[in-house]
Amino acid sequence: MDGVLAQERVREHWDRQPCDSELSEREPTSRDFYLDVERQRYALQPHIVECHSWIEWRGKEVLEVGAGVGTDARRLIGAGARYTGINIDRGSTEATARALRLFALPGVALQRNACALDFSDGVFDVVYSFGVLQHIPDAVRAVAEIERVLAPGGELLVMLYNRSSINYALEIMFLRRLGLRLLVIPGMIGMLARLGLPRAKLERHLAIHRERGRMSPGEWLSRNTNGPDYPYCRVYGAREAEELFARFEILHHEVRFFDHRHWGALGRLLPPWLRRALGRRWGWHRILHVRKPVHTHRTAAAVARP
Repeated sequence: MDGVLAQERVREHWDRQPCDSELSEREPTSRDFYLDVERQRYALQPHIVECHSWIEWRGKEVLEVGAGVGTDARRLIGAGARYTGINIDRGSTEATARALRLFALPGVALQRNACALDFSDGVFDVVYSFGVLQHIPDAVRAVAEIERVLAPGGELLVMLYNRSSINYALEIMFLRRLGLRLLVIPGMIGMLARLGLPRAKLERHLAIHRERGRMSPGEWLSRNTNGPDYPYCRVYGAREAEELFARFEILHHEVRFFDHRHWGALGRLLPPWLRRALGRRWGWHRILHVRKPVHTHRTAAAVARP
């Protein structure tokens, strides 16, 4: 798929269903909705809050690329950030703006494309982007724009999906591909639905398989991240991630987050310490904390490169 078309379809997806909005069944964009999303997001992914502690936010001009419904925005503002958040779509932008109004928080929510930011050079002290760049076909251009709007010495905290994770290498590229072949067996979708898997998604995966046949690894990945019709996603290995941020000084480079929900009853039986250990070795989230050098020729090796 052409990159421009893929980006437009990504925008349409998030416009219909802003990121994390599926976590709550409360009235959309109500105060209870936002609090419910916040509770569930951080209960499942407490490492997000841990990573926030890597940066001193107070008094900093902060740009969030991909604000979703404003959950992390509210934390960053609470920590003292002077906040600007962008989303590529109108629906998410309006959800973020409403959250800031409901909780009486200072900050700005704008609809912008990360590949063409209309901010002056060097105006932000920190850029934060948790789980967004992997959904941008021209991620190299987005990173160049982030570098441009960061002040010399400014920091970037970013999460990408991890190529060497259990979620990608075992679940998506092996088990789910095997499962797709099983869906053609009469009665299989009904049986899997009784085990708790979403019937609508299974039926859609089967329909696409019958329409299009074999998919490329990239297309299969995309259709197994945010639903069977999701248009674009990619994963990054350690070297790929460091190459993407080659012009930055790398301060932290870690992997986190084993999503135990994907393993049903077995996942629920795993003790929290084991879930954390699996996440730190084969986690779905590849997290980098980097700094724009004061002089652009400066580089540094990663502290850790899982």
